[in-house]
Amino acid sequence: MSKNRFYIFVIVGLLISNLLLVAFVLMRKPPHHSGPRDLIIKRLHFNEDQVMEYDELIRQHRMQIGEKEHEIMDLKTQYYSSLKKDNKKSEDSLVLEIGKVSMETEKINFKHFQDIKKICHPSQIKNFNDLINDFESLFNRPDKPPH
Repeated sequence: MSKNRFYIFVIVGLLISNLLLVAFVLMRKPPHHSGPRDLIIKRLHFNEDQVMEYDELIRQHRMQIGEKEHEIMDLKTQYYSSLKKDNKKSEDSLVLEIGKVSMETEKINFKHFQDIKKICHPSQIKNFNDLINDFESLFNRPDKPPH
């Protein structure tokens, strides 16, 4: 077999493998992540009125959480800026403040679920309790590996 013939086989082989790879990527369906909203609506079997109430709860929740996220980012900026100085007292108070805002964030999340429970009909409470039992697996982000 001559060198030219060998190179032609290699090139054709690489071309075929690339085409197969492109076909595989294009034919593969991306995973559908509808987020917690659609999952909660489906799991709790919300009707249209409940969905409208739930959407308002989501709007309020996002606004409150957004405010807390900004507070935490501001505090963390101050905290890490303190590396330029030697003020241990300031560092400790900033860490406590970050912890306080994190605690407030968790309370907001908890109240959000209390509010969701309030819009459930009595026949949906069992579904709500099942949802809470599955809480960790439902809301754990798969794109974040454990540390």
